Order: sequence, then structure tokens, then C-alpha cells
Amino acid sequence: MSMQASVAATPFAPKQLSALDKWLPAWIGLAMVAGLLLGRFIPAISDLLASMEVGGISIPIAIGLLVMMYPVLAKVRYDKVAAVTGDKRLLVSSLVLNWVLGPALMFALAWIFLADLPEYRTGLIIVGLARCIAMVVIWNDLACGDREATAVLVAINSVFQVFALRCLVGFI
Repeated sequence: MSMQASVAATPFAPKQLSALDKWLPAWIGLAMVAGLLLGRFIPAISDLLASMEVGGISIPIAIGLLVMMYPVLAKVRYDKVAAVTGDKRLLVSSLVLNWVLGPALMFALAWIFLADLPEYRTGLIIVGLARCIAMVVIWNDLACGDREATAVLVAINSVFQVFALRCLVGFI
């Protein structure tokens, strides 16, 4: 079977992506450029955004994350979530990978490659500990993954992150 025939037979080929999904890297790049230009030409915007925090949480960022995740989470069949929560092996393996192996790997990489740069080492460890949950949801949807399992695992890891992050950061 030729490569072209293989792609045509695939139920999820790139040409089936919406314009928004196809151009996602470009939209992200444009948003970054727009943010840089706004910060450069309207310096007071930094103070305005800083004033929109409640309890250390940026309201504009929270709204942006909700707007980004809502379409994907609206597609989750919540009546099927109970089947995922019953899979203890899946839940335990997710927690072990995310909160034992992941932090250990990031800690080891940080010390191996950045032993003489403590600020970078700390940053790498924190990035490894606090993964972007919103992007997990988005990339899972783009990959046609199991939405229900992702919703459950993201919820569990989000709650776990609130408690475990404080403890794990203490080891840095």
C-alpha cells in the first residue's frame, strides 16, 4: 500500500482539520507577537493586567484557559466517565508517571545538564512538575484520544498538583 493510499484510508487525515486547528502554530505565534507589541507600545497594559489578579490568579489567563478548554470538554460524554474511574490501573499508572517518575526524571536531567546553573535547574524542575493541563486536553483532542479518560486524568492530576507540587518543590 502506498503512503498516499495509507493517508487516504486513515480516518483522521490532516486535511480534515479545521482552519483553526491547521493554523494553530501560526495563531499562537501571532498571539505572541501581538502580546509583545502591546507590551512594547502600551507599557501601561502590564499594570492593568497585574491589577486583574485575585488571590495571585490572573483573571485574563484564567478566562483564556477556560475559553481554550471549554470546546474540548464540552465533547466529553460524562455518562461514560464512571468506566474510566473504575480503571484503577489507569489511575495509579497516571499518578506514578506524573508524580514519581516525571519529577525524578526532570530532577535528574536538571542536575546532569544544569548542575552549575541553579536558576535554570530550578526552572526546569518546576516546568517538569507543573505541566500545562490545558494543553494536555487540547493535544489529546487533536490526536483523537479518549476524551473521557483525559477528562478524568486531568481532573485527578489537577487536584493532585495542588497538593503535591508544594511538597515536591520543597526538594529543589
